Amino acid sequence: MNSPTDQPQGTRAPNAVPGPTTSAAPGPTTSAAPGPTTSAAPGSTTGAAPRAAASSADGRSKGNRTDRALGWVRGALDADGRAILAALALLLIAFFVPPIPLKHDTYESLVIFDISQSMDVEDYELGNNPISRLKFAREAAKRALRELPCGSKVGWGAFAGYRTLILLAPVEVCENYGDLLTSLAKVDGGMRWENASEITKGVYWSMRAAKELKSNPNVIFVTDGQEAPPQDPTNILPMFEDLKAGQVRGWLVGAGGYVPRPIPKSDDDGNRIGFWRSDEVKQPGDIIEGSQVRGAEHLSALREPHLQEVARQVGFGYERLNNPEAIARVMLDRRFARREKALTDLYWIPALLALLLLAARFSPLALRGRWAISRGGSRSGMLPNAARSQK
Repeated sequence: MNSPTDQPQGTRAPNAVPGPTTSAAPGPTTSAAPGPTTSAAPGSTTGAAPRAAASSADGRSKGNRTDRALGWVRGALDADGRAILAALALLLIAFFVPPIPLKHDTYESLVIFDISQSMDVEDYELGNNPISRLKFAREAAKRALRELPCGSKVGWGAFAGYRTLILLAPVEVCENYGDLLTSLAKVDGGMRWENASEITKGVYWSMRAAKELKSNPNVIFVTDGQEAPPQDPTNILPMFEDLKAGQVRGWLVGAGGYVPRPIPKSDDDGNRIGFWRSDEVKQPGDIIEGSQVRGAEHLSALREPHLQEVARQVGFGYERLNNPEAIARVMLDRRFARREKALTDLYWIPALLALLLLAARFSPLALRGRWAISRGGSRSGMLPNAARSQK
């Protein structure tokens, strides 16, 4: 019988049965079996790879968009882009800048138009087309409105017979520019209430009308100076008792040419029906006793000496309507300026700065100079490389 020490290696004693060692048996080790490790199995990694690839592509796309945006910003912020942006900013400022109250010269005028039939004589030209004295005077007044600074006031009046009537009391030109143009266009022979034309009395009535206005505007009386019926040129009608020379300031503006022209005849509705004949109008011999002047009152020309004499008597200046700027000249007479505070538009300052900035940057002269500089710089930049290559 063999002793226990003589047992072959690898055998166990009866007290070392397999039961206590079952902890290492395959059953307890099933926790390490493939089932619990499925999270790291190849099947799970096949879904993560496409997502990572998509995320990488999306990142590259966003990066490209960002790079393009940064490139656009860098391009916009070069010298030319900065100039354009600055000009746009100045234009925005010009658009929104409000008028600012500033004290400057303003003018107030009451423009009286002679609407008698002699003012229908067409001895002016505008755009190579014949035009009547009255229409030319209206065009001159229209242009004068554009020259007046804001805060100035203008009103319209009409003369016929011997009376002057105010059609529109002086109003501020910038706020009422459209209304002034509309009312001016309606001043014509159709509103004539009498065919007579006693110019001297009309001037006196215009002075009285201006005097009655609290603002005491300057009077601009536009007429050809033809009195109808004719008056003795050596006997000027005395002024009204309530008026004094120089009490009202103003101008007589002589309209018409020096060559006598036939006077158009109009009916009560202002329609042309021919021309006046010599036997249809009163001549000097019919009015002035002992007059030897040959009658030609059916013809009309500028009676400049008569108007100059009337202007001297009332303290007015005299100006001939020889171009469309004549009324603007007398309206803007600095002697009649009134220093007042008025809203002033300053939008033109930033707008002008924007224009100058763009011109300085993009004018042909500036572009040619920049091209010459860049060309010279590129040539000078090549010299070191050439020198190095020669070495």
